[in-house]
This record gives sequence, structure tokens and C-alpha cells, in this order.
Amino acid sequence: MKRIKTSLIMMLIIAVFTMLLAVDARAYVIKQQWVRFSATAGETLTTGQIVAIKDADGYAYKADSDAATLRPAVGIIGKGGTSGQTVEIIVVGIVSGWTGLSEGQNGYLSETAGAITQSAPAWNQQVGVAISTTEYLINCKNYLDTSALTTLGVLSGASPLVFEGATADDFETTVAVTDPTADRTITIPDASGTPVLSTLATNAPDVANSVTGASNGLVFEGATADAHETTITPTDPTADRTITLPDASGVPILATAVPDAANAVSGANNSLVFEGATADDFETTVAVTDPTADRTITIPDASGTPVLSTLATNAPDVANSVTGASNGLVFEGATADAHETTITPTDPTADRTITLPDASGTVSITGTNGAASHDYAAGHADWSVSALEAEATYIAATNADQAVNALLASCRAGKQYFVYNNSTQILTFKVTGQAGGTIANGKVALYICNGTDVVELYEQP
Repeated sequence: MKRIKTSLIMMLIIAVFTMLLAVDARAYVIKQQWVRFSATAGETLTTGQIVAIKDADGYAYKADSDAATLRPAVGIIGKGGTSGQTVEIIVVGIVSGWTGLSEGQNGYLSETAGAITQSAPAWNQQVGVAISTTEYLINCKNYLDTSALTTLGVLSGASPLVFEGATADDFETTVAVTDPTADRTITIPDASGTPVLSTLATNAPDVANSVTGASNGLVFEGATADAHETTITPTDPTADRTITLPDASGVPILATAVPDAANAVSGANNSLVFEGATADDFETTVAVTDPTADRTITIPDASGTPVLSTLATNAPDVANSVTGASNGLVFEGATADAHETTITPTDPTADRTITLPDASGTVSITGTNGAASHDYAAGHADWSVSALEAEATYIAATNADQAVNALLASCRAGKQYFVYNNSTQILTFKVTGQAGGTIANGKVALYICNGTDVVELYEQP
């Protein structure tokens, strides 16, 4: 009998000890409660735990600062229960049971489920304030009734607002505030849209490298923070306008006017358009032929009017082109080859004027200073007078071993020649295939061309 009593006593001691172990070392006590409500527990809840109402089922669960579905907190458990039981939630009241609290400091929903902390986590919600080292005045009213909320008051810290977004994960949007050196006001406009962001952390008006907005314009501060900025401002549009930036690097062409405005210079497809002094339907367009290699057109350091051509393809070495060379004009001719006619003036020693007559005809060229000569070299082969030699006025022949010929390919009517025969032989001067005339040795004769052959007018006696 004595053994039975001893066993019963031991069992009672063990049961009491087990119950003591099951109780939190910190016994939370509800000292005052002013606002409370009942809810169904979604898990086992005990007195002193901060809870939230989960949207998925409407049940109460331990609140958690880093779990979007378990915040905000709505109150603290006054009377607990297991899953499915009815629990009592205190919204406003005084609860004790903590140790070492900093009196007068806020209590926040912790990242430990159901707990309160005085160290504000990344997503922070104030759920109470410590009124002693062991007691919190719990007040979650703002999170149950926000209909009268008009201001959040003063938010402290460098990052007072953190937005979780639609997905509860490790990524949040934080609104950070640079420590102000004076009162600052940021105005949210009465409009919908997305704000313009900047990679410059210090972006603000008058800050080096900043880009900010002004009335109807964008303001670029530049590398130096000073009183000088570049502002892009559009003229008040009278219709929808589109300005396209090309997929290229470079400097834009600036102008003080727009297309079709007087004196405007604008761009067109592969060309520049000059409106001129009058805003009308007539413009001067400088167009560029599609290049087949890199080309450079140099504008000289001088004033004047460019030389124009009716040949659309006018360029050096192009058939029928007329181009400039150093101190000369180059005529390509009908065939684009390595042969051109170049008109080059002798370096003038005074102002010179060459007047072209009001007439059509062939220009007479004086070859070898007006004289042409031929040495038969003790032979008698025909002298075929070249086109340049035929332009001379004075023709001379020397050193033949028998009677010889001086042959013109053709002759221009009215052209005169003085021919001196110093060949020691008889010289016949004529157009090839014609009769011409003969000149004795040592004599000078005067000839004139009738368009077909030369005719002797006079021979020295």
C-alpha cells in the first residue's frame, strides 16, 4: 500500500513537472483590454502572440514581417486555442511578460512569426509601444480602420517606405531619401503615368551631369554644376510631331528654323534643303549621289559662287564632265579615259581679260610660239604636219636629200601660212591628197587655205 502511494506521488510530481515544461518561461498576462474581437485559429495560437488574418481562408495565424500573406498584424492573442478553435484577439490593450524592454520605444512586428521586436525590420509595422521594461501598450487600430487616414506623419530613416510588390519574395522596391540639407518638397502631379528614372544617384537640378525637367523642356546640366545648361524645348505643336533619333553616333545639325520656314535649313532623304529667304514651294536641295567609295568635298576658305553643271554625274574622269584642277579647267571629252583637255593660264603679272566673241567656230591655237619646223635628217620621208604644228603661222623645213613633201591633214578656210624652204631641195606644201604648191630652196612663200587645199599667193623671187 505504501508503494502504491509512493508511485502515485511520483506520477503527480512528473505530471506537474511536465506541465511546467510545457508553459513558456515568459508568462504573458493581459492587464488591460479596450478593443478586442474573436477569430478562428488557423494554427495553434497562445497568449502574447501577434497575429494576422490570412486572406486565403480568413483564419488567424502568427503574423510575420517578411511574409506578405502574414501581414499586417491585427492584434495580440488574449485567449489562445488550437487550429479550428475560436481565439480572442486584443487590438488595443496592455500586455506584460517581456523583460529588458526600452521604455518609451516602439515595438514592431518581428520577422520571427508571432513576436514583437524593438528593432525595426525591412518591412516594419508598429504594433505597440513599451510603457515599462516588461509591458507593451498594444495598438493595431490603424491597420483595421484606415478610412479616416489622411497622413502618415513624419517617416524617419533613409529608406522609410518599402513596397513588397505583387509577389512575396526577396525583392522589394525601396523609396530612399537623401539626407536633406533644407526643407524639400516633391510634388506628385495630378496625372497617371510612370516617373522618369535616372542612374545618377544625386540627380537634381543644378547637379553635375543631371538631367531634369523644366517647363516644356529637358535640362542638361553638363559635367560642370554652374549657371549654364542645355535645354531642349519643343515649339508649341499644332499637330502630333515625331522626332526620330537615328541608330548612329554623331552631332545633330542645328537650325534656327523648321522646314518650310523662311531661311530654314533642314534635312531630307540623303540631302540638305535650303528654303531661301521666302517661305514658299521653292527650295534649293543639295543631294548626294550614292557613293561607291569614301568621298570628300572641300569647301575653300573663300567667298564666292560655286560652278554648276547640267551634267548630273559631273565628276573627274566622267564622260563629258568639266572639272577644276590646279590653275585649270579639265574637259574629259566624250570618252571617259586617261586623256583630257586642260585649259591653263600662264601665271599673270597683271589683271588679264580674254573675251570670247559672239560667234560660233573653232578656236585657233598657236603651237610652239607660232612657228613649226621639221628636220628631214638628210632623208626625204614626208613630213606629216601635226594638228598642233598646223596651228602655227610660220612653217620651216631643213636638211633633205631630195624633193620632199610637207603634208597637212586638213586646213581651215582662211588660215594663212608663211613657209620657208631651207631643205636644199624642192618642197611641196599641200593637204594630203591635194596639189598644193612647190617652193624652191631658200625661198619663202605665202599660202592661204580654201578649206580643201592650200593655195600659193606669193613666192619670194
